[in-house]
Amino acid sequence: MSTSTQSTLLKQVGHYGGERLVGDQTVSGKFMAIHALADTTVMAGTEGSIGNFVGATIVLGDVIVGEWTTLHLSGEAIVYYAT
Repeated sequence: MSTSTQSTLLKQVGHYGGERLVGDQTVSGKFMAIHALADTTVMAGTEGSIGNFVGATIVLGDVIVGEWTTLHLSGEAIVYYAT
């Protein structure tokens, strides 16, 4: 098992749980990561710490770490709570 910083961070993702989003959905709260279960597009209305994120596609299997208060996604993903 890897002891790298990335591995440690990924083990912590999910500590507070999360939500599975399917299709075109918007959720609000405090989120720390997005794990794409299928190619997932970041839609208008997303508010968080990554600039120019709207329109980006998170490809199957990728995990994006950041801070968001609102996520509007189209695809299939698990979004992980920050608290």
